[in-house]
Amino acid sequence: MARKAPSPTPLSERLKAAYPDARCALDHLDPFQLVVATVLSAQCTDARVNLTTPALFRRYPGPAALAGADLGELEGLIRSTGFFHNKARNLKAMALALVERHGGVVPDTLEALSALPGVGQKTANVVLSNAFGIPALPVDTHIFRVARRLGLSEGTTPEKVEADLCRRFPREDWIDLHHQLILHGRRVCDARKPDCAGCVVRELCPTGMGRMADPHTGRTLGTAASTGKAVGDAGPAAPGPGPLRIISLVPSVTELLAQWGLASRLAGRTDFCVEPRWIRNTVPSMGGTKNPDVARILSQRPDLVILERDENTLETARALEAAGVPLLVLEIRSLKDCLRAFRRLGAAVGAPGAGRAREASLRALLGPVRKKGRRTLTLIWKDPWMSAGPGTYVADVVRQAGLLPVGPERYPVLADADLEALSPEVVLLPSEPYRFTRRHRDELARRLPGAEVILVDGRALTWYLSRTEEALAQVASLTL
Repeated sequence: MARKAPSPTPLSERLKAAYPDARCALDHLDPFQLVVATVLSAQCTDARVNLTTPALFRRYPGPAALAGADLGELEGLIRSTGFFHNKARNLKAMALALVERHGGVVPDTLEALSALPGVGQKTANVVLSNAFGIPALPVDTHIFRVARRLGLSEGTTPEKVEADLCRRFPREDWIDLHHQLILHGRRVCDARKPDCAGCVVRELCPTGMGRMADPHTGRTLGTAASTGKAVGDAGPAAPGPGPLRIISLVPSVTELLAQWGLASRLAGRTDFCVEPRWIRNTVPSMGGTKNPDVARILSQRPDLVILERDENTLETARALEAAGVPLLVLEIRSLKDCLRAFRRLGAAVGAPGAGRAREASLRALLGPVRKKGRRTLTLIWKDPWMSAGPGTYVADVVRQAGLLPVGPERYPVLADADLEALSPEVVLLPSEPYRFTRRHRDELARRLPGAEVILVDGRALTWYLSRTEEALAQVASLTL
């Protein structure tokens, strides 16, 4: 059965809407730095290369310096990128060729670039498009996979896929399309577990709609167009119409949206939105939770920004509201708040089914709460001591597990004498937001000899919505 490829125009429009900020992920200031970074990126992540190149360029700021590099020293600087013996030799030879053949200037033609040691067609095209703005469409492993799944090419080599893409798409779209396809491959169209449910081009994808087997795994993905029934392991139910550019200023909500298959719709996050781990390399940060860069948020043109009353500030909400940005402001102080939030969030992002499913899952875990239990103090900070007291989400999790949360208010600052006055029988020390360790546990055990002091997973305990079920299981295990 022939695979029908999507029309370039609607495909380009959807990718452009989903990834308007797509750009070269390799940090560079000039063509020379980009050549070096691209050579280092072979069999290495862009994030790792970006950690390596600052020291490398301080030591060797230009072709002449790199051409005269000591090979052993150069290998030491790039060791973390892998295959450092070959890469070091190629970089030194490439720099020498630049000095001898081109006067230390990186050439701007495919022929001249490809003739440099260690520089193939892909690297040359990366430099042409990103350093010189010359239209090119280099094919990396992500583009190779995505293009074949979309039916844009049946080529079995990067060169053949590149030729097919260049033939299908207008020359003026090549540079942006290159970055958009890479981001789509990283965020959504994973090699082993593509997130078909969260894919913005799924309806245009013969593989994602189940009409063709995945050319890379041999499995059938997505949903069969003829029956509408799930086929294979497609993950969560497909989200319906909803905002395409979501900025989440709440770490646990960012993780939840990824769990719901909405990764491709995330246009921004905070510095503390670190789960799933790939989010740090693929979704731009807007700053902290308390002090995000409002101008940067507005530059992303979001059609929904998600906040939480304790996590974010009123000033941030007012600034965004004044700019006309649609907001969803959650308030999570209890497990019942989580039930409501699942419904509201699901409806707001176009995934009501996912919201209802998580609500039902959590509701099934909740039971009658005992009014008595071991007095439990959950500390969240040190110097000064702070705790999560009654009226907080953490306290409600503790109460649901049969323990009695103690504290004078929601987030009190406590002196050493206050710790003793509260007479806790259990002290929980989560690993975040403050990183409590065994040293702190032992210190408090000496200070409070009548209390059982326990280190717990802070992310599991405090990340509401995305990890609420995990929080309940963790605290419940303490009461067994």
